[in-house]
Amino acid sequence: MLRYIVRRLALGLVVLWGTTMVTFFVARVVPSDPAARWVGPRATVEEIARARQELGLDKPLYVQYIRYMSDLLHGNWGTSFVTHQPVLKDIATYLPASLELVISGIILAIIIGVPLGVISATHKGGLIDHLSRTFSIGAVSLPTFWMAMILQLIFFGHLHLLPVGGRLDMSIQLAYPVRRITGSYVLDSLLEGNWTVFGNSLLHLVLPAVTLAAYPLGLITRMTRSSMLEVLNEDYIRVARAYGVSERRITYWYALKNAIGPTVTVVALTFAYSLAGTFLIEAVFNWPGLGQYAANAVISGDYPAIMGVTILVAALYVVLNLAVDIVHALVDPRIKTG
Repeated sequence: MLRYIVRRLALGLVVLWGTTMVTFFVARVVPSDPAARWVGPRATVEEIARARQELGLDKPLYVQYIRYMSDLLHGNWGTSFVTHQPVLKDIATYLPASLELVISGIILAIIIGVPLGVISATHKGGLIDHLSRTFSIGAVSLPTFWMAMILQLIFFGHLHLLPVGGRLDMSIQLAYPVRRITGSYVLDSLLEGNWTVFGNSLLHLVLPAVTLAAYPLGLITRMTRSSMLEVLNEDYIRVARAYGVSERRITYWYALKNAIGPTVTVVALTFAYSLAGTFLIEAVFNWPGLGQYAANAVISGDYPAIMGVTILVAALYVVLNLAVDIVHALVDPRIKTG
């Protein structure tokens, strides 16, 4: 197992190196002038030229890349051309809001998707199965921004039940300030016992979390159904039925336990994907998270910010893949790690 982990980490480092190289050179293909954004809109030609020299943008691309990798190995992720703040500091500021949104969406998708997939598999060919498959296909296929706006139209525009966007009402934010502990309003208000902020932040979280949960919900439902159908046809399931074991115990103790592996993999990869792909949801719901930060970085040609977000997401993919493989190897002894 130790050799396996070391080998996977080495391969992960190769993946990260390849990701930095591709992102670094592709980001510079986009026509933009980061030096002009660095010095501001009223800058003179001389000031822009001086900024290009200070930022190293006047050097050949390979020299810029070597310099960037050298700084990266020393823990320096660069300074944002737009915010003039270290990229790591910006990520620490915006990441908690995205994590709050993504974790809520993934939990919601798991709570609904796994039971729905199990029920669909145990009622194969029936009405419940057809409805479940139609629902999961629709959840995966619906455009995120369209679903977000429809939910806003229904629950804010017509029913007046939920807020249209943001993380807190402005009046609540001014009257009940929250001390930053984790960066998540839900957790921070809960830890401080600030129930007004806690309730308001939950209300603001509902619509974006539901929107984000739609895609992973469809994937989890379909993957759980597929894995359960395969396991339910195994010989040991037939033997258990022949011995008179209850169908409920067979389904949720024997079958689901052995069928959950692929679903865990989907959950882990979807988590990383959702963290990188939240910019549409954050834009529609005015949610100040990492996705919105990354989208603004791409629009403004903020190379260090683009690189920082890309490296973070790539590292998350590598770590989650490794964690899932280790869990599979520990749970299922049939899986070889050598």
